[in-house]
Amino acid sequence: MSSRLLAAAASGLVSCATVASASGVSYTCNADINSTAPGMCATLNSFVSGQYASLFSNANASIYIEFNSGAGLGASTSGYFNQVSYSTYYDALGTEASAGPVNAAAYASLPATEPGIYGGGLVELTSALEGALGIGGGIGTTAPNPSDTTTLVSGSPCIPGSSGCYDGVIWLDTPAGLSSLTGGQGYYFGTGSGAANGQGGNDYGAYSVVEHETDEILGTESCITTTTGSLHDECGGPSPSAVDLFRYQSSGNRVLVNTTPGAYFSYDGGVTNGADGATYNTVANGNDYADFNNEGCAMVQNGTGCTGESQYITSDGGAEDNILQAVGYAPVESSNPVTPEPGTLTLLGSGLVGVAGLVRRRRKAKA
Repeated sequence: MSSRLLAAAASGLVSCATVASASGVSYTCNADINSTAPGMCATLNSFVSGQYASLFSNANASIYIEFNSGAGLGASTSGYFNQVSYSTYYDALGTEASAGPVNAAAYASLPATEPGIYGGGLVELTSALEGALGIGGGIGTTAPNPSDTTTLVSGSPCIPGSSGCYDGVIWLDTPAGLSSLTGGQGYYFGTGSGAANGQGGNDYGAYSVVEHETDEILGTESCITTTTGSLHDECGGPSPSAVDLFRYQSSGNRVLVNTTPGAYFSYDGGVTNGADGATYNTVANGNDYADFNNEGCAMVQNGTGCTGESQYITSDGGAEDNILQAVGYAPVESSNPVTPEPGTLTLLGSGLVGVAGLVRRRRKAKA
C-alpha cells in the first residue's frame, strides 16, 4: 500500500468539539454546528448515522464536520490518498462476495487481473473503505485548523482509530454565507422532506448534503477531477478509485476518463444500470465525476442540490446503497438492494440534462 499526501496544514482537535462514538458512522462536530443549528450534532449521530447502520453491517467512519464559508453548498475531503494494488483490492472484495447479490455480482464483474485501461495503476480507497475490507494501513486526517473558516484544507496525517483522527472532513457553508451566495436560499435542518414537513421552498436539506459527502468519505469518490478545465486523473493515472472500476458506457464497455454523455454505474459488467437509471457527470464543470446528473432531483448523490425537498439514502431508489455494496460494504440482513429493471438503460446516451441549484463541491485539500 502506498499513499500520496494531499494536505499539510497541521492542526489539533477543536477543544470545544462534540465527540461522538467511533462505532458505525459517527460525526464529531465543531462547536459552530450546534451553536448555529441547535441539536444538529445529535441528529447526525442518530438519524443520519442510523440510516447507514440500517443498510450496512461494516460501515464505520469517524467524520469531522464544521461550517466553512468556502464550502459552497457542501464539500468534503478524505484528506489523503490511500492506494493499494488492484490484486489487493480484488482479493479483499472477494471476502465480501457472499454478503449479498450486489456484492457477488460486483466481484464477478471484475477480472482477476487489472483491466488495461488503468495501466497497472494503484486503486484509491478511502480509509473508511480500507477498514471495511480489513485491508489496514489507511491514513486519516486530523481536524482542520479551527482558525481557518474560509478555505478547505484538512489536517495532518494520522492513523484511523487513534484519538483525534478522522476518515474525512465535511464542510457546510454558513447559513449566512449560503444565503448571500444564492440570493436568499438556506438550509433545512429537519429530517423530513418538503413543505408538509416544514421545509421551505428555497431551502436545501442539510442532512441530504451531509449524506452526499458521507458517501464520498465511505468510498464513492472518483479519481477523476473536473475542476481543472478538463478531466484529469488526480490519482497518478491512469489509476482508478474503487467506484471507477464500475463505470460503464455500455454493456461490457468499462470506461475511466470519458467525456461521452451517458456513463453509468453497473455492478454486473454494464448489463444493468445499478443506480436506478441515473447517469454520471462526464463534464469538467466542477461537479464531481462520480456524481449523478440531476435527473429528477431524486438522489443523494446528485451533483447539484435541489431546494424544497430532501433526499436520503434509505428512500431515494437505492442507487447509493448499490454503489456502496459494490465497492465493499456488506448489507445488513434486512437490507434489500434495489435491482432496477433493464428498461432503465433506455436513459443512457440521452445526453446531459439541465441542472438547477447549487453545486455540491468535494475538494481533496491540497497543501
